Amino acid sequence: MSSSSPSPSPSPSRLVPQLLVALLQRRRFDDTLRPSPAFRGFSPSSIAAALSAIPRLVLPRSPRRLCPQRPFPSPSSVHSRRLAAALTLAFLSWSHSDANPCRVPLTEAPLRAAALSLARARALPALFGLLRENGPLVSTAALTDVIRALGEEGLPRHALAAFHRARQLHCSPDAQCYNTLIAALCRNGRFKEARFLLDQMERPGARCRPDSYTYTVLISWYCRIGVETGCRKASRRRIYEAGRLFRRMGEKGLDPDVVTYNCLINGLCKTYRVERAHEVFDEMLRRGCTPNRVTYNSFVRYYSVVNEVDKSVKWMREMVLKGHGGVTSSTYTPIIHSLCESGRVSEARQLMIEMAQSGHLPREHTYKIVKDAIEEAGEEALPEDLCQSIDNGIRERFQRILRMKPVMRQVKT
Repeated sequence: MSSSSPSPSPSPSRLVPQLLVALLQRRRFDDTLRPSPAFRGFSPSSIAAALSAIPRLVLPRSPRRLCPQRPFPSPSSVHSRRLAAALTLAFLSWSHSDANPCRVPLTEAPLRAAALSLARARALPALFGLLRENGPLVSTAALTDVIRALGEEGLPRHALAAFHRARQLHCSPDAQCYNTLIAALCRNGRFKEARFLLDQMERPGARCRPDSYTYTVLISWYCRIGVETGCRKASRRRIYEAGRLFRRMGEKGLDPDVVTYNCLINGLCKTYRVERAHEVFDEMLRRGCTPNRVTYNSFVRYYSVVNEVDKSVKWMREMVLKGHGGVTSSTYTPIIHSLCESGRVSEARQLMIEMAQSGHLPREHTYKIVKDAIEEAGEEALPEDLCQSIDNGIRERFQRILRMKPVMRQVKT
């Protein structure tokens, strides 16, 4: 007598729409919600996919970290977060409850998805309670994901609290966990705590030694925050700290990669320390680290801003000649703007034609600046077929973005 094999568990692509229907119908995940007789059970991957879908379906599509102009969330946002947290806990409990005939034992994947959903909803007591109750199932990778999510939500203090609970959860933080926490702290401007963690990793006998990525994270955030700082003295101080970390990295015997060099060169160029940026670039070549398009674009933007367009064009041509990268719209745009501002309209026109013929579509603002400059200077207009191609490309790009972001509306001119 042959026994019929049970049907496979539902795939995540089938379970997530059913979860959406349950949310729209405001169904409660409790003992009254019975699966159909044809349902053969869940799988850990399907439960994890359903839990991961709750923040996407419930939470509003807004920047995760609150902006300084709106330090307090709106009432609708608070209600959505509470709803997402309640649905996460209810669905997790229902899918693994004894009253559910299709229950499966709780594993690491659903627990990680539920923890990330609670972190996105900022339900911190429920998050730490869930991790504490299921401590044996919490892995170092899951704790690292929770720390990353809390950092992205603008909760560095709670990310640090989650890291310090690793011993309570019987987890041993590795270098990736340390790097994730350092990035979360730097993202929220808490460099003092990030440097303290780096000092702990550098102590003799430390379990986790810093690697190249550890220093790269700190250098990149020092440069990024330094550039965004309004005070010139503060920005110089940030770049100086980034340079100290760069030298400290070499003293530890760690070789910087192209990302580390690019972060430092970009920060130096944006704070007008181009001499030091050239020194770092020469050191980069001496060590055998090949620069890429990002490296050259930093110098192109700097010389375009200080109105030394010939040097910008020289760096662009040198990049192509040495095979260190291809020219894109991000390379052409600052040079074209600088040429138009300095009155060299014919050269800007020729560069726009070169840009379009190489297959790179200019931004609408750049295209309008060139057309207005040509009209004011009385130069020869752009070829008609080229203008038609650019107009069609800009229209297609707008329609593509409109499909991705339906909240956009076309502005009537």
